[in-house]
Amino acid sequence: MCGNDVGHRQRLGDLKQPTPSRPPQPTQPAGTLRGLAPHPMNIHIQELTADRLAESAELLTEVFLNLEPMTAALRLSRDFYAAYVRAVCDHCYGDSLAVVAVDADDGRIAGVAIGLDDGKYRQTLAVIPPEYRAAMEQMNDFFEELDKPLARIPGKWTYVFYLAVAPAYWRAGVSMAMLQRLEAMLREKRYEYLVSEATNPKSEGAFRKQGYTELNRLAYADRPGPFCALPGACTLFVKKLA
Repeated sequence: MCGNDVGHRQRLGDLKQPTPSRPPQPTQPAGTLRGLAPHPMNIHIQELTADRLAESAELLTEVFLNLEPMTAALRLSRDFYAAYVRAVCDHCYGDSLAVVAVDADDGRIAGVAIGLDDGKYRQTLAVIPPEYRAAMEQMNDFFEELDKPLARIPGKWTYVFYLAVAPAYWRAGVSMAMLQRLEAMLREKRYEYLVSEATNPKSEGAFRKQGYTELNRLAYADRPGPFCALPGACTLFVKKLA
């Protein structure tokens, strides 16, 4: 997503996933794109496929409603948020801007990373019911302020819209492995920059380790609205891909 419309961008959170009803069907094994190696926990990082859309949306819904601070502060209903997340997954799937981390030992999805351009993001706004638009606009106002430095970035770029890892796979390098795969995919599509908004210390640390540069930082307490009671800050990052 390259604009500043209603909605939210990258968050990193974690929640345990149930065992899927069918085995994974990877289209490309880990390590086949630009020399990326398989994860030591036998994790395969692969492009999001149609058979993984429902599982990926479920993971993201549970993670962000329960563990991501800004989403939790909005007190959205699960039904609405699940529909919104599925719309995002469906739209990004067509652009091949998403990857999943699959545990090859049991078939579970260990993580999801989604990039989303502005055009596709705008299409997802159609699923927001009127009773939630005011809340989502408050989140948008926050990010408009945070994202002001992006006006100076030249060239083709997109956002990391979602990044989530199940807690059983925390501290195992899964988030960085997904970012590496996503960055490689974007380079092949001639993207020049990848942008992210990290809303908590865990995601902030992941992006710093991956070589992202801080462009801006906005404390939650400095902005009026539903997020002012949250501790800490949201950080805007960018990485040059080309």
